[in-house]
Amino acid sequence: MSFDTVPPPAHPSITVATARALVDAQAPEYSHLPLGQHFEGWDCAMYRLGGALAVRLPRVEEAVKFLHAETRWVPELCGGWDFPYPTFPFLGEPGCDFPWPWAIVTWLPGDLAVDVPLLASEGPTLGRALAQVHQAAPAEAPMNVEQSIPMAARAERTLRRVRFQAEHGGPNGERLDEDAALAVWEAGLGVPDPAREEFVWSHADLHGNNVLSHGGAFGGIIDWGSMAACDPAVDLGFAYSLMPSDGVDAMLAEYDRLTGRVDDALVLRARAIALAKCVGIAMNERADTKAMGWRGLAALGLVR
Repeated sequence: MSFDTVPPPAHPSITVATARALVDAQAPEYSHLPLGQHFEGWDCAMYRLGGALAVRLPRVEEAVKFLHAETRWVPELCGGWDFPYPTFPFLGEPGCDFPWPWAIVTWLPGDLAVDVPLLASEGPTLGRALAQVHQAAPAEAPMNVEQSIPMAARAERTLRRVRFQAEHGGPNGERLDEDAALAVWEAGLGVPDPAREEFVWSHADLHGNNVLSHGGAFGGIIDWGSMAACDPAVDLGFAYSLMPSDGVDAMLAEYDRLTGRVDDALVLRARAIALAKCVGIAMNERADTKAMGWRGLAALGLVR
């Protein structure tokens, strides 16, 4: 059985020399800053630039739209956010044999939550952050092809992955309770999807590679390129991969206090989306990411 668990090959021009040439040619005000550590994501490559910045280069042409989305929408929506998020002091153009737009982005300190999960005590802090993000999404808000979809559209892939994980188990001997997982899925499928008018602005990719941790304390949210109009349950469901179950409960309580949105249907959809995301995350070939998927399944109460 084949799953997309490996990033696509990066454009061959992406090197430290290219990053240096782009900065020196287009952003000379930053040319005195040294280039440092290299990070390779799914969509973008990053090179540290001095202590507080990074050069961000789309790895593939498809990723250019994520850079455009983040630099288009975050500045418009972030006015009420009080949590850390990246900003873009410079937007670059193709050049130096690199074919696409690129950017200089602020570097947020902290570990990734995939490596240092959030503590349960951080649930209210995450709930407050998501309440700030989840503003009503207008008709012109982008739709995410993976997340702005009805629950039923997730069914085939989710059920296939549930069967796979139930058969193969986790890296440390974890076993997925297939019957309980299917019950979570059917419960989420059994409640109505929200109307488009109920969609909210969402991060839409809120796993532990995009959430920062300071020893388990919530440190901010990065990589907003997938942001879109979604069911609020999408971001809330991702939270199961970030923290233990009692932290998710605390997150939902604070989110409800601030938004009044939480009802039984929203919780059932969030749990079903969490299942869909976590069985997919657990397919990843990276050991840290696979472990995150299984932590999320455990937070859902599905590991035995």
